[in-house]
Parts: sequence; C-alpha cells; structure tokens
Amino acid sequence: MLSVQQIMEGVNAILVRLYPDRTVYVDVMPEQFERPSFFLRPSGRKITSRTVAVVEVEQMILVQCADEVGDHYETQTARLYGVTDTLTAAFLQRGALHCGDRKLTADRVDVSRDLDVADVTIVVTYEDDRPAAPSTQPLVTDVTLGAQPTNPKEG
Repeated sequence: MLSVQQIMEGVNAILVRLYPDRTVYVDVMPEQFERPSFFLRPSGRKITSRTVAVVEVEQMILVQCADEVGDHYETQTARLYGVTDTLTAAFLQRGALHCGDRKLTADRVDVSRDLDVADVTIVVTYEDDRPAAPSTQPLVTDVTLGAQPTNPKEG
C-alpha cells in the first residue's frame, strides 16, 4: 500500500520542479519562515473496502502557499492566484504524481484563500492491495467433532 509519505514526496517533487527558488516546509511551519514558500502536510485519509483483496484510498494533501507581503501585510491577489492556478493545472495532469512505483492523478483540487496565504488541497483516490492481517493465533491443527455430555446420567 502506498504510504502518505510517498504521496507527499510526489507532491513535493512538483512544487520543487515548478518553484525551485521557494522553500517547502513539511510537518512544521517555523515561526519566522521565508516568503514566498510552501507548507506541505497530509490533511486526511479515508480507506474504503472494495473487495476481499482491494481497498480504495482517498488521500488529501494540503499545500499552503505563503506569498510575499507588503507593508500592510497584504499580498497581491493576482500573483497568489497565479501560483494556485499553476499548481492546480500541474496536479490535474494525468499521472503527474510519481508516488513510489506508481503515477497518480489528482481527482480534485480545492483552492481557498485566507489573507496572505492560499490553501491548495489535492485529493487523490486510488485502489490498493488490502493489507494482510497480522498472524496473532496459531493455525488450527486438529478439529474434533461431536458432543460430550457435561453430566453423564448414572443408571
């Protein structure tokens, strides 16, 4: 099964390719971070049973785009949305996300903005092998069929 880390590495590779001059932070955004930059973190994961051997995985990854700010802590809307439009187009390309030995395509990209940052949420849905159950009990080696009375009647 693909790990969240493998999917995040696929998203990170696209960010670095498109914006090599920007820092990508993963897991923790430092108090004094560089601008412009990206903050990358997993947002949610949903696993649904499909068959006895297959599960459907929906993975959400959040890319927070922190833009440059002016004297009044404002950003240029056009520049910020230029970044989100570029990322949306890149993630929606067929097979854009190289994750382990697989190439995934984003099913959905959601964009929202809050003051000086824009959030791009990538939703990837794929099918994967169901993990094997751990072996916690020894296999049954002998089965005895029949009934034994608990209190035999004396005659």
